[in-house]
Amino acid sequence: MPTHQKKRQYSRADVSWPVFLLTPHCIVKGETKNISLGGAFIHFLSDPVQDRSFRLVIKPPNYEGLLVVSAKVAWKTHRQESQRLLPSGMGVQFTQISSSARNFLDSVFACSI
Repeated sequence: MPTHQKKRQYSRADVSWPVFLLTPHCIVKGETKNISLGGAFIHFLSDPVQDRSFRLVIKPPNYEGLLVVSAKVAWKTHRQESQRLLPSGMGVQFTQISSSARNFLDSVFACSI
């Protein structure tokens, strides 16, 4: 049986880093599940995003400082609990990333080879 794999533009690393999503309306804590140079999959307990774009503040271990990136929602997944659908995560696409954040992520992928 053939498998269909979507080709990704960037390699991904499985990571569990604390992340905060900042919008004009709220600040929500979550956790990355994987990350790439172009985006991340993030788990939140609630659906924090009502805005088209937002800031993410990511705190990787062994990194002095915070990674701050601008992002937008690429897709969302939901899980069902009783009769309600609850968000279990979302894929975000980075729309702006600093050169220092990009350099750090490059080093994460260099170490995982």
